[in-house]
Amino acid sequence: MPMTDATETRYQQIRAEAEQAAGPLTSLRMRARGYLDLYHQSNGVCIFALVAANGALWASWYLICAKLAAMVFACTDPTVRMSPAKRYRQFAAYVMVLKDINKLVMVKTYVLVHTIQELGVDTAIAKGVPEDVARDYDAAMRSPNPDPALLRDLYHRHFLWEQERVVTEKLNEGFAAFTWPFMSALCQRPWVWFGYFRPGKSMNFKSFTDQAERVEKGLIAYDRAVAQGVDRIARLSAARIKIYPGRAAFMKRPHPIAQT
Repeated sequence: MPMTDATETRYQQIRAEAEQAAGPLTSLRMRARGYLDLYHQSNGVCIFALVAANGALWASWYLICAKLAAMVFACTDPTVRMSPAKRYRQFAAYVMVLKDINKLVMVKTYVLVHTIQELGVDTAIAKGVPEDVARDYDAAMRSPNPDPALLRDLYHRHFLWEQERVVTEKLNEGFAAFTWPFMSALCQRPWVWFGYFRPGKSMNFKSFTDQAERVEKGLIAYDRAVAQGVDRIARLSAARIKIYPGRAAFMKRPHPIAQT
């Protein structure tokens, strides 16, 4: 069935609302708030958004630590003939790729959830959402007690879909432009620890550009959230966001090494 002008207008409004909810590209903590709101707006069905909120919270402090390390290594790494400024600029560009991915995925997830809720499954499918994903999200959001097995499978399919349509290509392009071998190799092996992980249970990557490994660890993050109770995780996440809800001013300023 062709979309009416009113449907298309509302769809474009949803896209604009998604951009606003996602916040500025640099603000991971604001995006964590947006992801968490989206989890609640989906009636607790989009656990993908809850896990992503914790991913954004983790990245908000992890990338600060990585930036500080990159500043030191840019000046001290003897393994490559490249100026410190160029080394740091390459790392900073990679960080922006990660933030761009994070924002794009949130915008698309927001549009997915609200299009299904407000405009219906057929409109979501017409706009490119896989039919099985759209119909299962619709059924789960309408159900007072969605099947836990369905929710996990839906998370898996949603996660894989985002990898295929957004994450993998952009991440591969980001690493292709990252020709500082030492720091690029470190960034391939991030140490991931969400706020609800138990001590000593971090997820350590062997190759961040390996899509299968990202999906595997995404499922681990899901299973750990469910084991502890997603409502409890949502409350803890909200409390962590309240501690510092916005972006740090110094995150917006380029470091002097990047200007030399």
